[in-house]
Amino acid sequence: MIEKAYGKINISIDVISKREDGYHNMDMIMVPIDLYDVIDIEIAQEGSYCCNDDLPYDESNIIYRCIELLRKECGFKEQFSIKVTKNIPQEAGLAGGSTDGAAALRIVNKLLDLKLSKKQLSCIGKKIGADIPFCIYQKIARVRGIGDIIEPFELKVDYDVLLIKPEQGIDTRTAFQMLDLSKCPHPDIDKVKQALVNGEPLKDVLGNSLLYSAERLVPEVLQIIEECRKLGFEDALMTGSGTTVFVLLKKGQECKGLQKYMEGKYPFVYKTSIIIR
Repeated sequence: MIEKAYGKINISIDVISKREDGYHNMDMIMVPIDLYDVIDIEIAQEGSYCCNDDLPYDESNIIYRCIELLRKECGFKEQFSIKVTKNIPQEAGLAGGSTDGAAALRIVNKLLDLKLSKKQLSCIGKKIGADIPFCIYQKIARVRGIGDIIEPFELKVDYDVLLIKPEQGIDTRTAFQMLDLSKCPHPDIDKVKQALVNGEPLKDVLGNSLLYSAERLVPEVLQIIEECRKLGFEDALMTGSGTTVFVLLKKGQECKGLQKYMEGKYPFVYKTSIIIR
């Protein structure tokens, strides 16, 4: 059974507080984008795993962890043949690992007819990663808590997206560990959502608390954002904990000049769109 595991961008992120369990309370806008990995899982006599990106199949692999946690929760014995085609870069803030894990949960649920709801799969997935609940649903949403409170909403305007990632990535755990909540930006997510829904300018409301960490870990991220804005593309920001910068474009808005310029400087430049479901 084959599924497309769609990536995401965070239009804005407010990291509100650190919890006693080590996670952070968040308020953010997350949207699925038309950049995806392909996950192919079938029931097999013996387990096997193949990936074009040479990722090992062990505790470091989020697909392995998701399937084994689901196995523990549901008690099945079946083994699987797993083939993964990676297109989403790692340590990019695009949920490349989380979306693969979410797809694996959905596929195994269907293959074994476990009859788990999306809410149940999300509850299992959040034990592995905070982005997995959103990736289970793959819908435009306001996301709160540690990523487990999903509030879908609709957009009136279609957006294209230009993604730009420098060579260096950022480990999510490191980004959160060095975050100073008293100094980082705290965007008003109510205003971001309102601007998105109404198709209003976003440049004065966009924000990402984790830019505080990115500025110290990979200053090139801020350089990319500034370059985009100087070239007239003001709705630019980093997604997730980085290091990918996205540029929001009204559907059909021309950006060939910006794209060509960025392709001459950075290893990953990709034009896609927000998925409307």
